[in-house]
Order: sequence, then C-alpha cells, then structure tokens
Amino acid sequence: MHYIACYGDSLVQGFPFGPRYSWTAEVERLTKIKMLNYGICGECCDDIVFRVRQYALPAYVQHILFLGGANDILQGRKLDAIMHDYQRLYEFCQEKNYSLCIVLPFISADEWMNRHLLNLKQELEVYFSEKAFLLDVQPAIGLDAGERKRAYLDGVHPLAKIYTAIGEYAAPKLQAWVDE
Repeated sequence: MHYIACYGDSLVQGFPFGPRYSWTAEVERLTKIKMLNYGICGECCDDIVFRVRQYALPAYVQHILFLGGANDILQGRKLDAIMHDYQRLYEFCQEKNYSLCIVLPFISADEWMNRHLLNLKQELEVYFSEKAFLLDVQPAIGLDAGERKRAYLDGVHPLAKIYTAIGEYAAPKLQAWVDE
C-alpha cells in the first residue's frame, strides 16, 4: 500500500464537509492509496510548510501532496513570499527523499482572486514542472466562468459533488504517480 501525506488548507481538509468527504477521501476510496489528510482550514503556505517540516511522518510515507496559496492571497501575501514557501517545501522534500506532488491552485468563482491564483499557478508551473509532479484538477471543477460559479458554495470552496469529481479525476493520476 502507498501512503500520501496531504498538506494544505481547507481545500485539502474538505471544508465545510470535513476530511471524510474531501476529495482526498474520494481518492482513497478509488485507489490503493492511503491519503493522510493534514489539511487545516485557514492556513497560509508558511504555516503549512512549518507543519510539514516540524512533525515527523511515519517511515512508510514516501509521498507528500501540497495545496496552498489561496489563503495567502486573501491575506495579501506577495507572490514572491508564497513561492519562497514552495521552494522551502521542495528543498525539505529533496533532503528527506520525499516525492512531491503540488496541486495547482483551484481557479475560483471570484475574478479578483483568479488574477492572483492564475499568477501563482503560472509561477508553479514554470518553476516546478521538472522538479515535482504537478496535479491540475481544474478540469474536474470546470473551466469556464459558468461552470466555476456553479461548482462552489461560496466562490472558493467546492460543493460536495465537486469534491467527489475532483477525487475521481485525481485518483488515476495519483495512482500512476505513486506507482512510478
């Protein structure tokens, strides 16, 4: 069995439904992967990276999944600071021999936020495309504005059926990644 330690904010945690109804739980149901959900609502990348680095994972965990950035944007953190946190995460994973999956930011139903999320997404793609497994689940959410508007409870957090769709979309991709 493979294990993935899943770090992030509310979008990993499964807000407002909880970890048992998150997209990571759906991946676990559909694969032979145990998804350890360490998502905490409201956290910024620096807090999440601190937790990754501070608390030891069991020896059988070889894969880390990371999704963050939306709260950083809402808190007014600069793109350079967010990218610095991602770089620190990458260096830690290299040091500890963890395989890293970066889940690219979900594009929301809020156009102001989307400008910042798209900038972050582009920076992550440019910088980490050769260094980590990049997982873009946006096709499961929807690409056009109408689909995105219907996908979210509050413009940022997906409906339960969208968390399920994200998990269904991500499951074969994550299974292939851990099987490499």
